Parts: sequence; C-alpha cells; structure tokens
Amino acid sequence: MSLRGNIPVIPTPFVDGNVFFKDFDRLIEHTANSLDGYVVCGSTGEAPALSKDERIQIVDYIVKKVPSGKEIVVGLGHTNIAEAVEIGKAAAHAGVKAALVPSPYYFPNSLDMVEEYVGKLANLTGLDIVFYDNPTTTGTRFTADELLHLAQTIPSVKAIKMTDHAFAKIRKLKEQSNLIVFGGDDIICFRAFEAGVDGNMIIAPIIYPKEFRDCWDLYCSGNRSESFKLYTEVILPFISMFGPGDEIPTSKALLYHLGIFSSPETRLPLINANERRIQEVMLGYEAGLKQLK
Repeated sequence: MSLRGNIPVIPTPFVDGNVFFKDFDRLIEHTANSLDGYVVCGSTGEAPALSKDERIQIVDYIVKKVPSGKEIVVGLGHTNIAEAVEIGKAAAHAGVKAALVPSPYYFPNSLDMVEEYVGKLANLTGLDIVFYDNPTTTGTRFTADELLHLAQTIPSVKAIKMTDHAFAKIRKLKEQSNLIVFGGDDIICFRAFEAGVDGNMIIAPIIYPKEFRDCWDLYCSGNRSESFKLYTEVILPFISMFGPGDEIPTSKALLYHLGIFSSPETRLPLINANERRIQEVMLGYEAGLKQLK
C-alpha cells in the first residue's frame, strides 16, 4: 500500500439540504498542493447521513477533480453490508484503491463479527482496507494483539487508523507488523507523531494545509523541536477550540468563514454550530494566523 502522509477526512458541503458539489472544487484548490490525498464519505463527511447514491456520486466527483498522484480513500462505515459493498465496488470502478472501514456501529461487536464483516467487504470490493480503530463512536475497543490478528486473518487489511488514545498500541503495531498506521484524532496528533504513525487522517490539514505539511515534514526529517514549535504556535490553538465532539459543524463554519464552503450547513441529526462556538473556533484559528505574520 502506498498510502502515507496527510490524507484528511473531508467534510461534505450542503446547501438547502443537498450536496453542493462545487464547494469540493474550492476545498481541493485550497489544499491539494499540501496533501497526499483525501478520505471522502468518512465520519467527518457525515457519511451516516448520506444516502448510498449520494456517497457514490461524491466519490465519482472527487476522483475526477483531485489532481493525479493524490490518493483517494472511500469511507465505508455502514451497518448494511450490501450497500457498503455497492459503494465500494463503485469506488473501485472509479479508480479508488482503498477503503476506510470501522466496526459496524450500534451493534455490540465481537472480534469474530468484525472479522466476518470486514473480510466480506474486502473480498467483494477488492479494495485494500484501512481499518478504523475508533472505540468512541463504534463502542468497540481492540487491543493491539486483536488488531494484529485482524490483519493476519484478512490480508486486505493493510493499515490502521488509530483514534484510540492508547499510544502503546501504535508502537506495538509498528514494532510487530508491516501495517501502516495513521493518527486519527486532531487533539492528540503530535503525540501520535511521537508514537510513530506513518501519516494523519484528521481535519487540521485542510484548515492549515501548508503549515501542517511543514510541521509533518520537519518531524519526519528529524527536526522535532521546530516541528513542535510550529505545531504549538500555529496549529494547536485551532485544534484546542474546534472540538472534540462537534468537530464537523465547527469545521464547516470555519470553511464557510474562509469562503471555501458556500454554507456552514450540516445535515440532521447534526445541527449547525451556534454563534458562541463559532467565536471560540475563530479565536483559535486567528491566534494561529497571528503567528504567521
């Protein structure tokens, strides 16, 4: 698998309740030079609120708009295996090579259940799998040994996106396997750097594209102190204010403020950020901007 670096999970723009595809163009224009790819129809993209057809349409649109050389990963979080397979097959047909797959939400999962579900999804779509270890939203917690077992049982599992804050898991996965590991939570992303991740599937790289890329490149080149300085002075003020818990509406509000999205609109069951939250996010964002002047 060639996936590495900064591959953020991007929001889905809405206007009057409908996907507003043109806003993807502005988002790509704003970020493409600094990113290694995009995850579309992930949790940040409000995938659970999207229909199967919308998810297929979004993937088709993004594949055609993203410059060559950028990786596209399709989010396949779902509880309906037939629809997940249909979305995955359509993505593969469009040229996508990998899917981000969490444990099915709502149901109380066992390791056997997840193996069966992810294995069938991989076999029927032909996609490489980035398994999404997200205990908060899925209600399913895995040990490092269980993730290693999952990857050994399902050869298509090539990578893990780690939202769990158990950094020892990252270190063990890197020490005992060839799995690629992505950091998956903005609020602890620099600690994920320290634990040895191969890249980041978070939101911050679309907010500060160049600065996040510079921060990552400095770290990867061994300039740890300068990387941390850039992170704390420019990126962290925003990260500390935009979440956790309501990252999607606050991110969309900021993208609207920046003129990238035509609306800050979310789709129910999410609701838009209120004015107080928007002011808090802008406080963090503008604090980072001041450091760049």
